[in-house]
Amino acid sequence: MRQKVKEVTEPRNRLYWTMNRMVEELNPKIQGCKNYYGLDSFSDKFLNKIDWYIRKRLTLFWNKKRNRRNKHSKSRQAAMAAQFAGLKKLAS
Repeated sequence: MRQKVKEVTEPRNRLYWTMNRMVEELNPKIQGCKNYYGLDSFSDKFLNKIDWYIRKRLTLFWNKKRNRRNKHSKSRQAAMAAQFAGLKKLAS
């Protein structure tokens, strides 16, 4: 799952995408993983780690898009933008 998320968020040619477009691209992958692993009651720890990784990659995307030098600054702002765009969560 981490590899799939990185394939979507890593390419530099996607920096012109909006957060909405990035979330539209990620949501089907997130939903598929949730459908597959969500049935297991012990998967919450794994799903929380993947959720954290998705937020981290979106923060990096957000900061690259805005030419910020500190990679992890404004992580709350990126998370709010992703939430308003409709980003799904794996863990409930």
